[in-house]
Amino acid sequence: MYVVTCFMEDGMDHNEIKKLFGLKTDKCQSMTELRAEIDLLDRTIVDMLSIRKTYMEQAAEIKQSRDTVRDNDRVEEVVEKVTAHAIKSGADPELVSGLYRTMIEWSINYEFVKFDGLKSKTEE
Repeated sequence: MYVVTCFMEDGMDHNEIKKLFGLKTDKCQSMTELRAEIDLLDRTIVDMLSIRKTYMEQAAEIKQSRDTVRDNDRVEEVVEKVTAHAIKSGADPELVSGLYRTMIEWSINYEFVKFDGLKSKTEE
């Protein structure tokens, strides 16, 4: 995960990041080739989302109170960080902040389900 969290901080450009994920560094020559690259990138994004979900499961285990599952200050902190990173890396900041707000809301709801399930087991 270190690679994923710090490419731009380490001064890696897009081509270096593409190499890490097995993507082409030169331009695609056909739509078939382009679509194959997008498919690979999409699979990588899904893999990262799956990993992120495991952290929501861990958060549900660590937190002692249901009141701590939703932390609005943390939501804003994350959105600010990813928006700043989007600007730095050339992504659309509006797109990134919107996607993250949706993902965070899903994550909070998922964490509530996990939290409630874990706590109901301990009460049995």
